[in-house]
Amino acid sequence: MEHKINITIEDAKGVKEFSFHKRVKHFAFYTIAAVVILLIFSAYVVLSLSKELGTIEAKKDLLEAQNSLMGQTIKSREHELKLLDERLIGIEELIGMDVDDNAPLSKRVDVARLTSRERRLIFEIIPNGSPIEYHGITSKFGYRKHPITGKREKHKGSDMRAKIFTEVYATANGVVEYAGYHRRSGYGRLIIIDNAYGFKTYFAHLGKVKVKHAQVVQKGDLIGLTGNTGRSNGPHLHYEIRFMQQALNPYWFIKWTMNNYEEIFTKEKHIPWAPLLSLITSYLPEESSQKCVQDNENNLSVMTDR
Repeated sequence: MEHKINITIEDAKGVKEFSFHKRVKHFAFYTIAAVVILLIFSAYVVLSLSKELGTIEAKKDLLEAQNSLMGQTIKSREHELKLLDERLIGIEELIGMDVDDNAPLSKRVDVARLTSRERRLIFEIIPNGSPIEYHGITSKFGYRKHPITGKREKHKGSDMRAKIFTEVYATANGVVEYAGYHRRSGYGRLIIIDNAYGFKTYFAHLGKVKVKHAQVVQKGDLIGLTGNTGRSNGPHLHYEIRFMQQALNPYWFIKWTMNNYEEIFTKEKHIPWAPLLSLITSYLPEESSQKCVQDNENNLSVMTDR
């Protein structure tokens, strides 16, 4: 009996007795233990998988966020490139460039930069812009009745409205040819700047002169202050531009900027623009000067045809 297990069950019907071998007990014990271990292992696996799934989902969310951010960045870059392309088209049109639409953007930018550099050189050498803060013209270029003598004579410059001692600036690079009081002409205190290539600029009726004879000046340098000296009926600046001693209408040069670069070629016809611009830009590096020469010739030929 030592190898058996007796189980007695008593109920309303009587007493029942069951006998089991001890091996069954061992088998049942090991089976239950195995099931418990399996359940514990399964629970561990499930927890591990759940944790790994959570990590994967977190990485997925991160990748989706990065992908969304990258998409937004790409859209932003595309928008910036579109704006850059539109701005470049505007620059190309502004400076009269004829560029292949299929050319790489980098090449178009380089060409625009070179052409802009060429035109900057032209604007440094040929007088342009206002020598004082612009407040209008009180007496235009051309024939008029002189306000003091009463005689009809050609007014060789533009009288620019200005208060006394308004700062006067050079409108192009050059060398001071004259700086002092010029009694014979009636210009009072006068500055004449030789701007090279046949151009000269005159600044008359000044109150003070800030430069000396033979001084080298650059565009934008302070050269004097307005006044009322000489034959003048009030403070103002008499401003002249001459090319080979021929007086030109300063107004077109005062209003000449990068925004209306080509306009001066039709407004001022006393200057041989094509060979002059070609000569000026010939001092730039070969690639740049050749491009500018061709552009200038094309632009001027088109304007001549008009």
